[in-house]
Order: sequence, then C-alpha cells, then structure tokens
Amino acid sequence: MKIMKKRIIALTVLCLGIVTAATAAKLIPNTASEQKSDDKQKEIVIEGVGISKTIEATGDETIRIEGTNNKITIKGSCNAIKIEGVDNVVTVDDVKSISVEGTGNKVNYKKTSAADGKVISAVAGVNNKITKI
Repeated sequence: MKIMKKRIIALTVLCLGIVTAATAAKLIPNTASEQKSDDKQKEIVIEGVGISKTIEATGDETIRIEGTNNKITIKGSCNAIKIEGVDNVVTVDDVKSISVEGTGNKVNYKKTSAADGKVISAVAGVNNKITKI
C-alpha cells in the first residue's frame, strides 16, 4: 500500500508540474525589445514565437533573436546577428558577424562590411544555414 501511495504522490507532482509549465507558457508574451547601452553598441532583442518584424539598423547594433518560427527582416547594416532557437528566418542587407545555435534556422545576407569581405560565422546545431543572396 505504501508503494501505491508513493506512486500516486509522484504522479500528482508530475501532473502539477506539467500544468504549471503549460500555464506559464501561455502567460509569457512574445516580445521585442531594444536594450541600449551607454557605449556606441546597442542590442536589439527579439524573443518569442511566430514574430514577423522589420528592423531598421544603423550599423552598430547586435540583433539577438531567441525563439521559434520568427521571420525577421533587417534593413540597413548591423554589426552582428545572434540566433538561438528553431526555424527562424532572418534576411539582412549587411552584416559583419552571424552566430546561429539551434535547429532549422536560416540567415540570408546580401553583403558584409567586414574588413576582409567575409562574414564571420559560427554555427552550432542541425540544419542551420547561412546564405549570401
């Protein structure tokens, strides 16, 4: 009988954890924020699921995208793009550095203003692609 009670308690705790996680996921909104530092560099952060957004960049921004199935267009030049997530698609006019972690992310860039003419890239994960268009 003690073993049965322990199993019921464990199952109850597990179910409560699942319900809590599901409720929390519904309460967390998709967000896009711009965090500016006092130096020249600023970071634009986009977090969430299914966000479609166009960003006007001036050349000194780092744009960080975290989440799933976001479609981001970056007009102008940015310093760096950092992606963590799944199935994000980013199109950028001009970028110096691209970092991608996750699965199925795609970055399309038109040109790079890096000194040597080559975009600096780091890719970790599966089916991530960086393509010059």
